[in-house]
Amino acid sequence: MSDSGAGDSLATRLTMTFAAELDDSQRTLVADTLALERDPSDTERQRSVFRIMHTLKGASRAAGVPAIESLCHAMETELARAKDSGAPLSPSQLSLLLAIADAFNDAAQQLKRGERVTDDSVAALLHRVGGRGSTPQSREATRPAPTIVPPPRVAVSTAQVEPEAKPDFSGETVDQSRRSADSDDQVRIGVASLDGLLAVTGELLRLAARMEDQPANLGRAIAEIEDPTMRTAMMQLARRFDSDVHVLHTLSSRLIESVRRLRQRPFADIVEALPRAVRDVSLSVGKPAELIIEGGEIEADRPVLEMLREPLLHLVRNAVDHGLETPANRAAAGKQAEGTVRVRAAMRADRLRVTVSDDGGGLNVDALRRRLTSLGLPIPARMHELALTVFNEGFSTKEKVTEISGRGVGLGIVQTAVEKVGGTVDVSWQPGAGTTFTMEVPVTVAVLRAVIVDVDGHPVAIPTAYVERVTRIGRDEIRTIDGASVLPDEDSPIPFVSLASRLGPPFRDEPPADGKVVALRLAAGSRRLMVVVRDVIDEREIVMHALEIAGGSRKSMLAGATLLPDGRVALVVDVPALLASKASSQPSNFAPARSLVRRRIMIVDDSITTRSLEESVLGASGYDVKTAVDGAQAWEFLQNGEWDLVVSDIEMPRMDGIELCRKIRESPRMQSLPVILVTSLDKAEDRMRGLEAGADAYITKSSFDQDALLDTIRQLIGRGEGATT
Repeated sequence: MSDSGAGDSLATRLTMTFAAELDDSQRTLVADTLALERDPSDTERQRSVFRIMHTLKGASRAAGVPAIESLCHAMETELARAKDSGAPLSPSQLSLLLAIADAFNDAAQQLKRGERVTDDSVAALLHRVGGRGSTPQSREATRPAPTIVPPPRVAVSTAQVEPEAKPDFSGETVDQSRRSADSDDQVRIGVASLDGLLAVTGELLRLAARMEDQPANLGRAIAEIEDPTMRTAMMQLARRFDSDVHVLHTLSSRLIESVRRLRQRPFADIVEALPRAVRDVSLSVGKPAELIIEGGEIEADRPVLEMLREPLLHLVRNAVDHGLETPANRAAAGKQAEGTVRVRAAMRADRLRVTVSDDGGGLNVDALRRRLTSLGLPIPARMHELALTVFNEGFSTKEKVTEISGRGVGLGIVQTAVEKVGGTVDVSWQPGAGTTFTMEVPVTVAVLRAVIVDVDGHPVAIPTAYVERVTRIGRDEIRTIDGASVLPDEDSPIPFVSLASRLGPPFRDEPPADGKVVALRLAAGSRRLMVVVRDVIDEREIVMHALEIAGGSRKSMLAGATLLPDGRVALVVDVPALLASKASSQPSNFAPARSLVRRRIMIVDDSITTRSLEESVLGASGYDVKTAVDGAQAWEFLQNGEWDLVVSDIEMPRMDGIELCRKIRESPRMQSLPVILVTSLDKAEDRMRGLEAGADAYITKSSFDQDALLDTIRQLIGRGEGATT
């Protein structure tokens, strides 16, 4: 086969893929527009319409359909103007959107018939938008000549890729004879049929699991039979039954694995549009680039891969436009003029990890700070938290609007898509060496392995891929930082919460009866969380079903539901959403309380203003308060009385708060006395130093308010005068 034939084959596949995308987008566009007619103030629908135009603009460019690209670019400009002004879309604009949806539908049908979508077919709509959409010809005139910026080179890793599965990205000849020979053995199965087969197979798996306990039950019943002859016959029957149950379980597991593989597609299927995207952006911004694609043979569930298609296109275009430097800047940095963008798929346990990296200048954190400042948003102190702001909805550091970026879509579109299938996205970089975006998603959204836990007497499933450890923790090991319960860790304190409190009603948060709690350490991307449950029940494969909840905020915490072998329904936790929620800032009452009617508190601080403020707040809340000017005076007072809690600053003359805390912990009489450190030291190493010294809680003055202090004190020793515990 010639290079031309290979190119034609790729072009045909891209066209058919784009036609299907047009179909889906026009249906969503109609639904969103009709909803906006009913409620013009629905900002989420307006953002959805904007994203459709932005996505189809890039997709049409990759598929080589300039007429649709021009229309989407023009309408995107119109929508951006409306979004910037804060005004709802007008009736005429909504009518125009419906007309555009009709044009999308017509174009999709033309493409499926092998016809070309011409500029004439959208000319009237372009005129209605206002003629502000530039034509493909005018754009080409503004691009650097190919002799100056050559099209990007594309390399595809051949490791573990069979010849018939190797996508033709590089233009090299691909052996089609084997593919043609295998085609006689291939049949097309509809997605709905596969879903139905998966549902039936899931029922079979549940039946097999339910029958696993029956041989043991039968054995106990046989033991009560008094007739020896009857007992022998029944025991033989029980052994055959046990063997049949084992075979049933094995076959059902093999069957569900086969069905799962039927739903899978290779990663190569969703990266076919990337070379064209890199080429177009490279020529547009004057940055030559090489695209390297690895792991095309990796397979995952069809819905998961389809979800990755749009984020990948967005990240690859972003890598060329934002990540790579200009040839002149690369030369000044001692780099080759041609940059490299690498897309890699790999398996990590039972999850698919996809990375998009470049060898550019790294993340521009100064631009992030300037953009956050211009938007009036807080600037995170930690570099990684600052970097994660690139995923904020509508966040972009581009000041100039171009066809590629600066529209205010930002990388929020990537995070939204990935989290829909229970995945996570993260970013890392090295100054001057490049940036890497990492997406981790489940291989399948239908069948997964999960830990079944007891939450307030109800079964709840947590995907095993997110569970790092299951442990029992003493309540005296738990500390408090800025009002939130944490567990000290070698890297940084991990938020510590009750799963029942995070899920909310009807789950009730009941304090454990003994001194230990059962906790699971969960991890997704760079986030960590310890969740407390009543008990761990089992670990098994489950078939997850979609879940619809009318109203309430819990829907975002749940990925679905599954039916257990005993007939009970278990909710499946959406771990990335759980870790991303803000509820972790709420304290959890895991520390044992003391029962004194009048609780005495020592306040230690060398600032008279701070001492007076804290004394006034605690005194008004019913506590008996005494103050000390430094750690040395506080230690003297502590020797001559009974105290229930110490609130101390860290930086003080004679004896600082860290040393005071250590002396309290070394004292046999006072080693269990709760200590709260209130300080301006806000670095992670300062917090760990305080917790390692034995502090029960750590509150930074930058986030100090009297409610946070009072909540922490009540958590440790209960309320003030007249309170009981």
